[in-house]
Amino acid sequence: MSVQNILALTSVKMGLNPSDAGQRNVLLRFLNEAAYELYMQSDMAGSLMEQVFKINGDQTIALPNYVGELRAVREYNSMIPWSINQLRPRYNQSNWTDFWRNFRLKNRAPLMASITNESLINITVPSVESTPITVSISGRTAIANQITETVTVNATSVSTTNQFLDVVAVSKSQITNYDVTLADVDNKLLTIIPNNELQAWYQIVDVSTMPWLTSSSSTLDHYVEILYKKALPYLSDDGDEFPAQGYDPIVSNKMMQIWATEEGKADVALAYDQLTSRSLARKHEEANRATQDKISLVVNTHDTLNPRIRPRRPGRYGGYGATTRYGAF
Repeated sequence: MSVQNILALTSVKMGLNPSDAGQRNVLLRFLNEAAYELYMQSDMAGSLMEQVFKINGDQTIALPNYVGELRAVREYNSMIPWSINQLRPRYNQSNWTDFWRNFRLKNRAPLMASITNESLINITVPSVESTPITVSISGRTAIANQITETVTVNATSVSTTNQFLDVVAVSKSQITNYDVTLADVDNKLLTIIPNNELQAWYQIVDVSTMPWLTSSSSTLDHYVEILYKKALPYLSDDGDEFPAQGYDPIVSNKMMQIWATEEGKADVALAYDQLTSRSLARKHEEANRATQDKISLVVNTHDTLNPRIRPRRPGRYGGYGATTRYGAF
């Protein structure tokens, strides 16, 4: 099941020909918008992956570009779960837990490493495309808060004319046969634009200080197992796959919903929206009929730090008061 199958299902409904370049572009526009909407709607069966990474403490890391949204983290050897937080909890009054077994989701950035040496950016490819592509870099220089430079990649190695202090966006003009690599003047790898993507994006995570050191050569420690959602690729070639298998008819119906909305057919759009949501729920239920899901109920650690509170009998004047005692009820 692939883009070819999705376009075949949808083109009949829309009356478009996926073999025609112009009409195919229209179909692909609806396809990628529909894929994004479904991707954001739920964690579809088959869309989650897990992988073991070695990570040192007290640093900011960039996860590989195939890692989408994080769902869970645990230590690989001890199997102790880690917390995943946004940026705001760190600025609460009781923020000590932020430094222990914690991932802070900072943002998504185009660079996997920060620029430490202000310089030209070198763009390299294994081979020049038959139709040379252009790479656009937006960022800050010493004399401009933000500029965008577009470089034509007509050789295996080309450079920018601007010396960038930071980069906020990196993109290329079309899908390519090879990955595009960007590095600084010291040949430090900055980012990679995958051949099947138009932009480079990485999930940036701040790793807590404890219980690990900032570096380790151990072959046993500092390994975490991360459950993540597959990154949603840009779908264009016939062989490209949606991150979850077996959802082609649902993606097709979502395309029809978006198309009917643009055509001003509110009733048709509503019908396809309901059909998509119903099919998505049924597909999820079907894929999980045999699974044994577990729910863990634990006492909040805050409850062990304060006296327990329980109601007491009515007072002399008929009101209720409260008494405190240590220990469990």
